[in-house]
Parts: sequence; structure tokens; C-alpha cells
Amino acid sequence: MTGTRIAIVLLGLAALGSAPLAAQNVSVQGIDSIHLRANVQPRFDTTSVDGEPGTAWELRRARVMFRMFAAGWVRADVEADFGRGRARLTDGFVQLSFDPRFVVRAGQFKKPFDTLELTSSREILVVERDGLPRGASLPTPTGLAGDLGYSDRDLGAEWRGRFGAATVIAGFWNGAGTDVEDDDGKQVAGRVEIAAPGGWKVAGAWSGLRRSAPQDAPDEDGTWSNAFELAGTYGAYAEPGAKVLLHAMFGDGESADDPAVDDPSFRALQAILAWHLATYDVPYLIGVEPVARFGWADPDGDGDDDEATLFTAGVNLYHHERVKTHLQVDHVSPAERDGETAVRFQTTLGF
Repeated sequence: MTGTRIAIVLLGLAALGSAPLAAQNVSVQGIDSIHLRANVQPRFDTTSVDGEPGTAWELRRARVMFRMFAAGWVRADVEADFGRGRARLTDGFVQLSFDPRFVVRAGQFKKPFDTLELTSSREILVVERDGLPRGASLPTPTGLAGDLGYSDRDLGAEWRGRFGAATVIAGFWNGAGTDVEDDDGKQVAGRVEIAAPGGWKVAGAWSGLRRSAPQDAPDEDGTWSNAFELAGTYGAYAEPGAKVLLHAMFGDGESADDPAVDDPSFRALQAILAWHLATYDVPYLIGVEPVARFGWADPDGDGDDDEATLFTAGVNLYHHERVKTHLQVDHVSPAERDGETAVRFQTTLGF
């Protein structure tokens, strides 16, 4: 029975694909429009980490997103990712735009912390946000903010408003990550973005996360953690000229293994520089974009030299605004051990 149903669905899709384009228009009462977007990113990479395969192919992302607009002020997004051999919900939310100064979003989406994390995977200048070689377990700026729970996706609600050159965002979330609620503690966050003169955008953000006391210690109080971010960006995606990201994050970290450390804190710095050269006269190539990154992260500030430094160098080849090839080298070096390197090659296809 299952095979029969799959065959019927495939036949239906084939019939739809062979129909004239004009015959595929669908009108649904009460819905203004429905948009379909795909993001497919196969990747080949190598790593020098012992115990890991030296080379590997991976379907990094295979995402399908449906976006619906209705009544001129209602938007709904549902996105699923089938990459890495598993299916999961990435985004699923409803957004109500009552006014540019009063937009409400509820569901599962990214919290407004970490500028690089908030940049779409279709538009990031580097292959991976964290830049960590496969099999390595070292701190990187974006990876550290996510591991501590301050960034990435979660279930919650937020308000955003645009006031001239400034955009203000505030909301609250479960604080436990996507699809789950396993802690009575919650998370709140706020962000301000300002369009500055000269094409720059500056941003400041705060994220507060309350973690409940362990169940085996009911008499203890929950813990409250804070993190702060300052960032500046310059340049537009796929446009000729310079691209810049300057980024700093700091705040409360996790308890260190050393009992003498009473107040652990984390610090992270990151800078990404790129220059887009238009090559519209070259067949199948509209742009060449050299890119470099420096990152530094300290997970607990305890003076144990457990911080790590990240260097990235590469070039992005644009075959289309949304179709590009990344050629990139990442090098992560811990403070007290030998460096670990990885070479990554990735082709990004966006529809």
C-alpha cells in the first residue's frame, strides 16, 4: 500500500511538472501568495583530526521552505531540513505585521543573538559559521555562543519595530532549544540594529538565560546567565565591493572544572573580510570573492589557556546570485595543543 501511494504522488508531481506553466497557477481564497524556496548544499571536506575519516562527502543542508502571505499583514513560514541523513523542523512560525513599529512573531525561529548566526546560510561568506574541523572539539565564537544556549533556534515569541534607521527586537523563549521544553527556566533577549552612515550597520544585543536548579537539589536556586554582543557589518550580499563583519561577544559561561573558579565568563572575537569582484563577461561566473576570517574564543576565562584561535582563508565563486562554490581552508589552533586543520570544498545551490 505504501509503495502504491508513493507511486501515485510521483505520478502527480510528474504530471504537474509536464503541464504548461500557466496551468500551474493556484488560487486559494484568503491567501495572497505562497512561495517555495529550496537550499541544497553538498560538501566535500578533509580533516587532520585523528580518528576521523580523512575525507568525507556530506549533504550539509537540504531544506525546503514554504512561505505564505495573507491579508497583506499575515505571514507563515514552515521550513524542514533533510540534510545529514535526518529530517527536522528548522523554522515554523506565524508573523503578524500590524505596523512597521509593531511586528509580532511566534513559533520556532532564531533568537536575536550572534550576527553571523542570524545571517542566512545562503548568504554567509564562509562555509561554516563555526569553522570547526570535523571531529575537533575546540571553542569558536559562533559555536561557543550556541553551545552556551544564547543563540540559534528556539520556541518563543518576539516583537520587532522599525523606527527610522533603528530596528528594535525583544522576546522570550523556552531556553531549551528547538522542539523541546525540558526546563522551567526561560530566556529573554533584546537587540538594536542601526543603519549607520557610510553603508555600515551596527548592532548591540543582550541575552538572558535562566536555568532551573537540578531536580536532585530542590533547595538550590536557579542560575541566571547573561551575554552581550556588539557587531558592525558593511556591504551587501553578492554586490561588488567590500564585505566586513566585526563581532564581539562576552558574558557568563558554564561552570569550569576547576572549583576555584567561582564566576566563569566567556569571551569571543571574530572578523570576516571579503572583496567581491564582478566578472560578468566570464561564462558561468559572475563574481569572484576572496574571503578571510579571524576568530578567538575563551569558554570560561579561568586562565587555563583553553581558548582557541580560528583562521579561515578561501574564495567564493559565484555562478549565479544564489549558486556559488566555496573553496576554503579552516585552521583552529588551541592554546596548549598542536593545531588542527581542515580543508573544505562546498558547492552551494539555492533556489
